[in-house]
Amino acid sequence: MDAETTDLMRASIRELLETHDGDIATKLEEFGFTEVLDEDPAMAIDLLFHEQGAAGKASSALDTVACAGQPSTASRRHVIHPFAAPAASTRRGTELQIDGVILSKSDGPAIVILEGGAVEIPAAEVNSGTSPVAGFDPAAALRRVHLTLAADTLTPIEGDWTDATSTLHRALASELVGNGHAMLTIAAEQITERTQFGRPIGANQSPRHRLAETYALLGGAAELVHAAWRSGTPWDARVAKTYAGYAAEATSRACLQVCGAIGLTTEHRLPIYAKRGRLLDALYGGWQQSIDALGGQLLADAAVPDAVRI
Repeated sequence: MDAETTDLMRASIRELLETHDGDIATKLEEFGFTEVLDEDPAMAIDLLFHEQGAAGKASSALDTVACAGQPSTASRRHVIHPFAAPAASTRRGTELQIDGVILSKSDGPAIVILEGGAVEIPAAEVNSGTSPVAGFDPAAALRRVHLTLAADTLTPIEGDWTDATSTLHRALASELVGNGHAMLTIAAEQITERTQFGRPIGANQSPRHRLAETYALLGGAAELVHAAWRSGTPWDARVAKTYAGYAAEATSRACLQVCGAIGLTTEHRLPIYAKRGRLLDALYGGWQQSIDALGGQLLADAAVPDAVRI
């Protein structure tokens, strides 16, 4: 994909995010995003989710990415994503225990991605086990799905789902980087415009140092996303998502501190991004949980995975 086409797509996505109040997933299909996704998935996914993170908007575009390249029947279903856990389902004998979230209201069937495959959850079961998620960030429109079903009654979904979770890790990492850059921009504007003792508070070293540190963290996270796309390995995808979650949380803390009390109010833009960042990090397991899992895998394997040239 050449630079001119990339810039045109970025402008179109930004305009869509700025002007459309609902879920942008359907609108993305209207202007040909799925075709670009087939042609250059790394560019398309990184661009879309970075811009979505920068806009602080929620959508079900993650479902579109999860089902990309699968049979057309899969693309018309929502995906049940794990929240604060690495997987949305657990096998207990002959039963499948499902506990996750869907990203928008749905009256139809849903998909659960398993190791090496996916199964369909019938609409009646999804509706009976679904409840709205309120509280921390109601604007996210999440709905929790909590079910226990007989595994042999579920219909497998055709297609190759081997890399689906890795693709979702990379998408969320890009969105977390975009989210962090948005918070950093807000904080930089705040310390430039706000004055104390006759000069901007950004003239003091402490706020500048805090924001510079987070800028470096976000830059490192972006490079890890690019490296994960080049290698295509599940390990690199999870590392990228884990580090991006850490970078976004560190950025949130720094920006909230330098913005002061106003940055904690609902009237300010910053809490929108801070809440959104926490939610994104929790999808497919938060960064702290992932660090423990990655460390445990390194100890068990007694080997370090091959490095990817950044």
